[in-house]
Amino acid sequence: MLKVGVTNFRNAWESMGPDCERIDEYDLGTRESLAEAVNAVIQLLGMQPCEARLLLLCNVNVLARISLGIDGAKEVAMKLTVRSEDENVSDAIHETVASG
Repeated sequence: MLKVGVTNFRNAWESMGPDCERIDEYDLGTRESLAEAVNAVIQLLGMQPCEARLLLLCNVNVLARISLGIDGAKEVAMKLTVRSEDENVSDAIHETVASG
């Protein structure tokens, strides 16, 4: 994966459009904190959290939004939204998370 600077994530997200967008929710199991969950996601996807990066995967632009939540029992849920220029790439990222 190659990380390329983006000056405005929101504009990049809006301009990519929802045609190849994939959204799903995942149970990340019990974690001590959201910080631990973030580290697990970073290791799984090989990505770093940032507000100004466009990822290139297989020469395809990819943007991802991740929302995490933790309950009183420390169970973590993640909502992953991926937009790319190729629906197969968006699907592949979700398959990686689902199998992770």
